[in-house]
This record gives sequence, structure tokens and C-alpha cells, in this order.
Amino acid sequence: MRVILAIGFTIIVAQVAAAQEGKAFTNSLGMKFVRIEAGAFVMGQGEAAPKSRAEWNERDYDEAPAHRVNISKAFHLGVHEVTNVQYEAFDPKHKLLRSRRNSTVNDDQPVVHVTWHEAVAFCEWLSKKENKEYRLPTEAEWEYACRAGTTTKYHTGDTLTPADANFGRTVDDKPVKSAAKVGTFKPNPWGLHDMHGNVAEWCLDWHGPYEAGAQTDPVGRTSGHARIARGWSFLTPSFQGAVKYCRSANRSGHIPEDANAYTGFRVALGELPRTKPLPAVPAAYQKNVKQIPPPHPQPLSPGVPGERGVKAKPFFTGFVKDKKNPTIPAETWGPIFSAWNHFTAICVCPNGDVLACWYTCVSESGRELSQACSRLRAGSDKWDEASLFFDTPDVNDHAPVLFCDGKRIFHFLTQSFAGWDNASNIVRWSDDNGVTWSHPRIILSRDEPNRLSQPCSAFQAKDGTLVLACDGDNHVDERLLISKDRGLSWTVGKGDMRKAYGGKYVIHPAVVPTSAGAILSFLRGQHPMPVLTSRDWGDTWEAKTTPFPGTSVGQKIAAMRLASGAILLCSQDNKKMLVDGGTFAALSLDDGKTWGHIRKVDGVSGYMSVTQAPDGVIYLFGTRMGCAAFNEAWLRDGKAVSEK
Repeated sequence: MRVILAIGFTIIVAQVAAAQEGKAFTNSLGMKFVRIEAGAFVMGQGEAAPKSRAEWNERDYDEAPAHRVNISKAFHLGVHEVTNVQYEAFDPKHKLLRSRRNSTVNDDQPVVHVTWHEAVAFCEWLSKKENKEYRLPTEAEWEYACRAGTTTKYHTGDTLTPADANFGRTVDDKPVKSAAKVGTFKPNPWGLHDMHGNVAEWCLDWHGPYEAGAQTDPVGRTSGHARIARGWSFLTPSFQGAVKYCRSANRSGHIPEDANAYTGFRVALGELPRTKPLPAVPAAYQKNVKQIPPPHPQPLSPGVPGERGVKAKPFFTGFVKDKKNPTIPAETWGPIFSAWNHFTAICVCPNGDVLACWYTCVSESGRELSQACSRLRAGSDKWDEASLFFDTPDVNDHAPVLFCDGKRIFHFLTQSFAGWDNASNIVRWSDDNGVTWSHPRIILSRDEPNRLSQPCSAFQAKDGTLVLACDGDNHVDERLLISKDRGLSWTVGKGDMRKAYGGKYVIHPAVVPTSAGAILSFLRGQHPMPVLTSRDWGDTWEAKTTPFPGTSVGQKIAAMRLASGAILLCSQDNKKMLVDGGTFAALSLDDGKTWGHIRKVDGVSGYMSVTQAPDGVIYLFGTRMGCAAFNEAWLRDGKAVSEK
């Protein structure tokens, strides 16, 4: 993005040239700049994505392929990250945010809690103020300046110690909980301070895959959902140590609206490269998608046209047994991972395709955690191989929930900084069967007093209200998020499900509507399984128990209201009370008062999700990409829960 000034281009060029006659200068705000000479370097690390755990321990998939980059023109770059006092000359109200999460308080600490848009606006304001072309650096300029002629992991060599940078530990191995005063640590050979650690720094580029081959003045991709942030910060990740993320080649990022306690910026001075950005790269699930109404009936559908639901012939298929479920090749180490695939979501697209997603990672609390997906295309009996669904680099993209209202697909998740906590809840949507998506919107910030964590389940009420059930931040409460305007704005229900259940540990609410408009919430954590009822959009809850065994670690209940009006609940028979262990599906014809039919479901377990297609086929999806399809007629062949 080029900074637009109210003065002629030729005047700008002359003034920038004049400013660059010396190697260093100080501007009107006291910001020091040094000249970064033109030159070439190798950007990134590795020739391809990691192929082993050992390689992944050293680098991430998006750093490859390493490629030669030519920086064709000299530019100036701020010696320090922009400080609180410097930024507040532009936005005095920001001073109210200094103490938020105790990240930075003093004038000479780097500014944080600024969005990418606010960082760009500061540069535009400063440009007009001084008649110079200030801007954010490109990602290539940033790495070139950070390396300062080095080819090692850091500009300090292949090691970085707490004496070299602020990345979360002191020299006597005590935790660091805030950014340091700018310039506290020694500069790199260009004279730039805090290029490793302290706070991450916004860059101009959208995050996207690198291209192979030599390039001159690259400026990233045409679009994306995350803007690059480089250098890491004082934040210590929950899984791997921070030092890996401080490397010169490492790429972090956030959605541009994510103003957080760990990200600031530094300013470049110089004409923005004229290079055209590269096109965005679609994932496999976005390709060759038919934008047509769903066929009816599908090959997997039971019966004949007109015979749906309870009138259809009983039907069940297990994709795992037939090896037709989604797959990820062994030794896959990014952007999706063969190591661990868990916490699923599923919906039927308007065109009849079934879309499933889940998080994929090495560790559930790791910063590598992204979301994978697969598409079961209408008319096919085999799922596509898994592909990347969503990834904000070095952010834990946790807890997917999918919901389709018949026209629009909603995708909910969190952007988490402390494992799955310290999270902002976000939503995006697709109106073309998942080919393109809206820009992610923050619907509840991690800095709100009533903040929540993982989304767990969603449905749409008869009046169009969207209901999203979420775990609490640090698992302290369980509440609903409610939207009356199709996802544009949200309110948090006043009622805490955990408090309503006597303060006992209950998590992962699976919510469904009743015929009378109430909300049922089935919860993990106690035996027998709890169920709570709300008649006021989650402001109050009444607690009862179900006839089902409680669920535990590694398990999440799935529930939905079927087209027939029956309620379907899928869970684990941990006590061997119902189907001699394993996964069961139970059906209630009276809003959960009784459960007249239950059946064992093979091939699916763990964190499950469920959806129903217009032709009546029910799809149940679980951990490690296990899935099955059946219909209500098959369920009704099952015995009553009370039977032994």
C-alpha cells in the first residue's frame, strides 16, 4: 500500500533524497533513523517445508523456499521501535491503553495495542507532518535490515541469549512480563536495536507462501487475512521456547485489526517499491467447487426422491473402514501436521458439499496450531485429502466451529496467545460454498472484561438469532455469544453455565434449540452428563442431569436438532452403560426429556461434530479425521436408553 500524500511525487523524491544524504538523522519526534544501503541477501530458511520433527524444531514451513532477494534502493529505518510518547503525539488517547496487560507503561517503552491500520495511519500522519515518505517496511526490507549481512539464525550468530534480547527470560532465568525500554540491548551491525524480541513489529505485507527463485523488492501477496509481524516479542510461548520465533527468518503475523500487548512497529523512510504483489494461492478445498444447487438425492442418500428422514430406508456408512475419510501424509510438518488432528467442525454447504475442519498441530498449546479441512463433494463417496483451512502465523488458531444457514457458511475460531487462552474470538463467512471468505472479524476481544475462549458449538434459532457457545478464558466460565444481525455484532450472555451447575468443572457446551425456543446445553466434565436449559438467551440457566455417562479428557459432545424436530446427541459411552463402550448416537423425540433410540457408531470418537444434509443424511466427524454417515431411520432402529 502506497502512502498517499498531499504533495507532488517529485517533491517527495527530492525531500527523501535530501534526507538520505547522511547515514543517520533524527526527525521532529526525536525518532532516530539510519540508512540501510541497497544490497542482496538470502531470505527465509530451508528449501522446502520441514520433513521431520528435527527440521520442524529448527524452522517453520512458511520460511521455505529460501530465495535470493535484491533490495534495489537504499532506505532509512528507525533505530528503535516507535515508543509510547512518539505514537501518542499522533493519538493522545492511546495513553489510556498503556497499562493494559502491563505490557508497556513508560514513555520510552515501545508502543503496543495498535492495529496494523493504526500503524499505517501513524506513518501517513508523520509523512504529512514532515513532507517525507514514511511507511512500514516490507517484510523483505525488515529481514534484510535484521540480518545486517549475517547468514546465521540471528544477527548475533546461531545463538541468542537473554543478554542479547528481551524474549521472555532474564539473564538469571526469571520471567519477563513486559517490553524493555527501547535501546536496552546492543544493536545489530546496522545500528538497529531490538530486531530480535521486545515487541513484534508490523510489516506492510500480507502473509502468504514464498515463491522460489531470485526476486527484486518483493512486497508479498495481493491479499490474505494476516499481516506480517516480525522479530517476536517478550512473550514466552506455551509449548516451544521463544528463541525459535526470534530468528531472522521467522515469520509471525496477525489479522490487521488485532491490537495486542506484544506487537508494535518501527518506521521506514523511502519510496515504496513499485513491485507488483504476487497473487494469492488458493488451497485445494477452494478449487473446482461447483456453484450450483445440491443434487437430490446424492449417491449416499437412502431411499428414493421424496423419501427422507424417518420414511427412508435405514442407512449407515463408515468412511474410515473403507479408507475414504480425509488423510494427511505421514511426516507432514506444516502448514498442516500429521502429528495431531483434533477438535472438529462440520457443515453442509449450500451446493451439497460437506465441509469439515479441525485443528492440526504438534501440541494443542503450540503456536504452530492451524486449521485443516476436507471437502466431501456432492455425489462423491470419498473425502478430499486434507488441506490448509486457516493459519495466522505463530498464533494458536484454536477451536473451529462451522455453521451454515442454508446460504452462508460461518467459521468461528479464536486467536490465542497462551495456549488456547488469552484469546480473541473471531468469525468469517463464505457466500460461495467456501471458495472465498470475508475478512475475519473480531467479535470479542481478549481484552474485554467478559472475554471468552474456545467456541464449541453453534446453531441458528427460528428468528435468525445466531447462538455460539464458548468456554471461558482459562476455563473459568461457560457462556453464550448471541448475534441478532447475522454475525455483525455480538453480546455475551449473563449466565455462567459452570456457576449454574454448582461451580463444578464443566466445559465444552454442545447447544441445541428446543421446539419451544429454549436452549439445551450438554456439558463435559461430570458424571452423569449434565444438561442445562436457558429460556432467555443464556442469561440464566437451570441444571439437570441426563441418563448418559460423563465425558472426559479428549472428548467433546456433539448435538443438533434434526430436520424432523428430533434432537440428536453423540457422545462416548465411557462407563459401558449403553453400547458396551465407544461412541453412541442417541435420539430424543420430546426435546431431551426421554431418549427412545440409541445406537453404537463405529469409526468416530474424540472431539466430535455433527451436521445434517437436506437429503436427511447425518454426518458425524471426529478426532483423527474419523467420520461416518447415517440417517434418522437408522437411528430409530436402535433401542431405548433405558433398555439393557
